Amino acid sequence: MFDYSAPGATPGGDVTVWSACPLQPVAAGVLTHFSYSVLAELVSRGWYVYYDRLGFAPTPRSRLVRRHKGRAYLNLSLSAKLDAEQAGVEPVTLRVNGQAMPLAAWEKAGFLAGFRLGRARARIEETLARMADEMDTVTEKARNWYIKTQGLRWSQAEVLQIMEEIERVGVESMAAYLAARHNLEWLYAQLLAQLGEAHGHIESLLLLNNALCDMQTLVEWELANAVIALSETLHEPEQVAWLKAGDATRWQERLPGKTASTRFAAFLDAYGHRTLHEGEMAIPRWAEDPAILLRGLLVCVEHPVRHPAQLPKSGALHKVLEALPAAQRKQGEQMINKMRGLHRLQSRALHALAYIWAGTRTWALAAAREAMVDGRLRDVQEVFSFELEEIKEMMTGEWNISSLDEIHATCARRRAELAAWREENAPEILIDEVEGYATHNGLPGVTGHAAGPLRRWGETKRNGCSGAILAAEVFDGGWALALPLAVGFVSKFGSPLDPFVAAARAWNHPVMVGLGARYDSLVEGAHTILDIHPDSVRLEQ
Repeated sequence: MFDYSAPGATPGGDVTVWSACPLQPVAAGVLTHFSYSVLAELVSRGWYVYYDRLGFAPTPRSRLVRRHKGRAYLNLSLSAKLDAEQAGVEPVTLRVNGQAMPLAAWEKAGFLAGFRLGRARARIEETLARMADEMDTVTEKARNWYIKTQGLRWSQAEVLQIMEEIERVGVESMAAYLAARHNLEWLYAQLLAQLGEAHGHIESLLLLNNALCDMQTLVEWELANAVIALSETLHEPEQVAWLKAGDATRWQERLPGKTASTRFAAFLDAYGHRTLHEGEMAIPRWAEDPAILLRGLLVCVEHPVRHPAQLPKSGALHKVLEALPAAQRKQGEQMINKMRGLHRLQSRALHALAYIWAGTRTWALAAAREAMVDGRLRDVQEVFSFELEEIKEMMTGEWNISSLDEIHATCARRRAELAAWREENAPEILIDEVEGYATHNGLPGVTGHAAGPLRRWGETKRNGCSGAILAAEVFDGGWALALPLAVGFVSKFGSPLDPFVAAARAWNHPVMVGLGARYDSLVEGAHTILDIHPDSVRLEQ
């Protein structure tokens, strides 16, 4: 999980480590220029807000995000350095080319300094607790803004007004996500280091994940159960025929049955702002195009799924504590309880951010239609080839009809860049400019066994994923739609810390993430076995 090969990199010294992993649940994979620019702006602002609330004097406009091969990477070194300097927090240590590489310099503080730093560490705990308490209010603000964007007629004045609100309304939910993720990664690293003294890395990871397998307060858990509840209203022959037709247009008029129609509307009201790969705003939300939702519902109807029972691994927490030195067991239990809260905060923050992505998409499409009037854009999808500030320039008239050739050339060039990036393999980390790749061949989510055909759902409409091992480059929150359908999950990228993986554990589904290049060799449709146990982690076809 923290072990990398980076030929040419020199561990230690004044280097900056960038990682794609923390941002994958927010915005996975290759991003259009528009989506990346919005993400980078919100991450920078959210990071500053978090550390400003801690009183750590963060430097404004620090470079928090960079783009490499079309993907977003987060600066890990900057946060580790602030934590170490301001609160005496021991930084996460990576292994690079077999050598230890702390993300920041750190020395154990003396008595007086330790007292001051201890108060700063207490502020971290207090701030995280306040963020958790505020999350319902933050989500409601994001939801209200999203609803507002859906009801506008999009006069030029309204386009300009919403344009100025995007960063402001999204910053609180992004700050909560970054805070939760950062502290969750730190806790994982600390516990894995302690467990690793007596166990192998994979065994330690499984012990810890098993102790966190009952996370049934996540949005992803709730979404999956809502899919099942909705499917249970769609059992009449005419409703099944409607699902099989797969035509979601004018569903309000065409979905048979008042109860089913009411519950479908309620589902979209709660989750219609979500989608697969939702950080990419060029992709329609379920409220716009619920076709993939219909596919999932049809699978649930044809292969009825029971709600999963609460299946915590027997004695899982006890096994973790037993593996720790006696003097560290009380602290270990406290850390695991903190991780539960951070998992929930991370999930809820992403749900709030999804409202921001959906509302921003609506604004971008409105801006595109405005720019199409004089031919600056030729279709609405072209808007996603431009950065947020460039669209603002179009809306304020700074980039106008006199620059038509430049605008069209920029669009063509960036579409070509996007296509090229999608063909490239990206590293997990960057050490300054050196690419680093994880040395593992996959990280397990929880112990368990699953077998079935491999399906890359979304790439083919011929096959469902009922009883299948579902494969994707990255699983973000929108993939919770598949939790009632598949029996196991594998991905090219991702981490056991991701909300989808935490929800899959609670569904008692085995998961393996971060397969890297091994993922590309998996054969679509081939019988696949996913068998995860402390003494044997097996993925084979």
